[in-house]
Amino acid sequence: MNWDTLWNGGPSLNPLEIFLRVTILYFSIVIMTRLMGPRQVGIVSAFNFITHAGMAHVATSRMVNPESSLNAALVVIAVAYSLSLLLSLIDYGFPSWVGTSPVPLVQNGQILQKNLKRAQVTMDDLLAQLRLKKVHNLSDVASAVLEPMGELSVLKTPESSPVTRSMLKFPEKPAGMGTVLIYDGKVERQHLYALGLRENWLEDEIAKRGFSISQVLLATLESTGNIHVSIQNNLN
Repeated sequence: MNWDTLWNGGPSLNPLEIFLRVTILYFSIVIMTRLMGPRQVGIVSAFNFITHAGMAHVATSRMVNPESSLNAALVVIAVAYSLSLLLSLIDYGFPSWVGTSPVPLVQNGQILQKNLKRAQVTMDDLLAQLRLKKVHNLSDVASAVLEPMGELSVLKTPESSPVTRSMLKFPEKPAGMGTVLIYDGKVERQHLYALGLRENWLEDEIAKRGFSISQVLLATLESTGNIHVSIQNNLN
């Protein structure tokens, strides 16, 4: 293997050199992304998007072009991510300098035309986004705000909001994840014992439904206290 060709490029690369270049570039992007923190991945601002998309292109081109310089690619990646991190820090302290502020597009069912033009959003785009939020009437919209990440946040009017159990004065229904009691025909004893239950109780409950434990693909104890049973499909 030629180390000079690996780092500076050459007429061709052997399989080992290609493997090492791909590995180095891949992990350099992973490391830089981790150093930038979760905000850079979860909250996609304009400069974050440019950095991630651009660096993916830089890395890919260096992976397939043997004459390209690996050193130059690493410098480009480091500088681009550093600039993105700097802009993110500025955005955190002074959001009006580099970022964008939320833009109200609808207020009390009325389209704010000036803000629509400012955000460069057409009425067709707005209506499409509202439909994706399961809102089909402007009169149902108390407010709609275009967030800096490009997502439309919609708040419905009280009259059009879904009816809840508390509105109807029904007792609250407990919420939570179901606990797995049987998985692929085998009892999850750790979960069962943690609930203070025993296998003979579980066998009786499954038998009431006309099955044996070996026939059960998945059985969960739901937050309502009911047992949900899924039977293995390969049984006749």
